[in-house]
Order: sequence, then structure tokens, then C-alpha cells
Amino acid sequence: MANYKITNLKTKASIYLNKKEKERFFVKNNYFQDGKYNYKVQNIKDIRHKRTENFLFTIITLCIMTALYIGLCELFAFIDTITIN
Repeated sequence: MANYKITNLKTKASIYLNKKEKERFFVKNNYFQDGKYNYKVQNIKDIRHKRTENFLFTIITLCIMTALYIGLCELFAFIDTITIN
């Protein structure tokens, strides 16, 4: 069953509900009123997926930066051996 994070845009309070609870919640509370949205609805699976993508991007970037740093050190060592002889 789908789970949702519902955030009240006025108070910034967050509520976690499943699909049935979400439907009942919006029967009692207005989602759209006076031309403005009252709530922001996010699927929990999408939030987790975005968090995983951010984590993987950070790890990949760290690996690339480490490889570039090691390559730069090797380049300086190579230049050093050429200039000493």
C-alpha cells in the first residue's frame, strides 16, 4: 500500500498516512482553498528514491575526486623524476 507524507504549508507540520487515511484526511480537510494549496503531498517511495540518488551521487563524486587526486600526485612524481635527471 502506498504511503504519503502530507505537509501543511501554513504550519509546516508533517503527517505520514497510508492511502485510505489520506483519502479520509482530505474529506475532512480542504486540499485547495481560496486559490492556494493548503497541503503538499509526497509519496514516501519517491522521497527515499531521491535520497538514494543523492547518496550515490556523493559516493561517485568522492571516488572521482580521489582518482583525480591520485593521478595528479602521480603526474607530479613523474615530472619530478624527469627534471631531476
